[in-house]
Amino acid sequence: MMKIISGNEAVALAVKLARVGVVGIYPITPQTTIIEELAEMKARGEISTDVVRVESEHSAMGVTLGAAVSGVRAFTATSSQGLLYMHEMVWWAAGSRAPIVMVVATRAVGAPWNIWNENTDFMSERDSGWIMAFASSPQEALDLTLQAFRISEDPRVFVPMMVGMDGFILSHTKTNVYIPSQEDVDAFIPPRRQPYVIDPETQESMGNIFQPIHYMKLRQSINDAIADSKDVIREVGREYEKVNPLADYKTLNVEYKLEDADYAVVTMGAWSLDAMEAVDRLRERGISVGLYRVRYVRPWAEDEILRALGDKKGVIVFDRATSLGRGGPLYLEVKASLNNPVKGVVAGLGGVSMNKKDFMEAISTSIEEMKRGSFREVTWYYPSEVKEVELGTPRSAI
Repeated sequence: MMKIISGNEAVALAVKLARVGVVGIYPITPQTTIIEELAEMKARGEISTDVVRVESEHSAMGVTLGAAVSGVRAFTATSSQGLLYMHEMVWWAAGSRAPIVMVVATRAVGAPWNIWNENTDFMSERDSGWIMAFASSPQEALDLTLQAFRISEDPRVFVPMMVGMDGFILSHTKTNVYIPSQEDVDAFIPPRRQPYVIDPETQESMGNIFQPIHYMKLRQSINDAIADSKDVIREVGREYEKVNPLADYKTLNVEYKLEDADYAVVTMGAWSLDAMEAVDRLRERGISVGLYRVRYVRPWAEDEILRALGDKKGVIVFDRATSLGRGGPLYLEVKASLNNPVKGVVAGLGGVSMNKKDFMEAISTSIEEMKRGSFREVTWYYPSEVKEVELGTPRSAI
């Protein structure tokens, strides 16, 4: 059925439909309503999930990991400082090859304190050993969360997976979302088939000290599992059409009006829809531009990227995140995959709004610079409505 719900509500429904066994919960804005919804479902008797309240995000992942290595389907969610506090356990989950699903409702990282949206928290985990997908709508948040259980628990994968979505913009905004039936989800997600579990009756353990060669081999196994998961993701995406007939997940990433475009814009997340409108308006003005939306950060779909962007005269990458001192992380990933000119634009940090007109200005300016053959590889873009604000160091920070 179709229902008007927020991204957080969509994720909670996906967890319910996936029949998750254990959820480790700790609140942090803007993901808190995910776990509140699950706790309310538990109180109403709608789910049999063990909802475990803990004292921190670090413990939330600890509980979730403990459930996963015992063979139980497990889920958690976090954001911003919470993900940073959880960072150690995020690596333990990957190193344990434990199928876990986590949703990250993205939010700026302090200091200074800020509760608004950016993607730096999510992007900071790209080296940890998780499959990483990012939604552009509440519908994708539900769809990708359901697919994440199937992908991470596939015997060809067995690594955890996180799904990102823009805090407030998606987590709290309500739109029409197609909710699949329990019967269709049950047919799509089989019972958990994890062959290695910790059991008090056995002598198996997990996470002990490894000799150097075995440590390196384990790291390679995680690397290979993530790299090879591209085929699994495409296979799962095709099968997901039986669950949601409106869905299209045949590819990891998404192309928009790229086939005949001379220039390409690369985005990730909710603002991609604003950027698509900007592409439409620029095309009406005779500017040959298309858009490429990154849906999977890990695995990195270099084959799709080369096919879509390799022949363009210029590629402009918008980042709502930073690798301070070097540019945006998405820009760095794209640039490493292409030989043609690539320009990075850092924008929208800390909740700074970017609308269609802002994208039109930033894209058209970047294309003109690239046509002249002389452009700064990374620029920071401020919308016209905030350009009047002094960009020096705030007195409160001195």
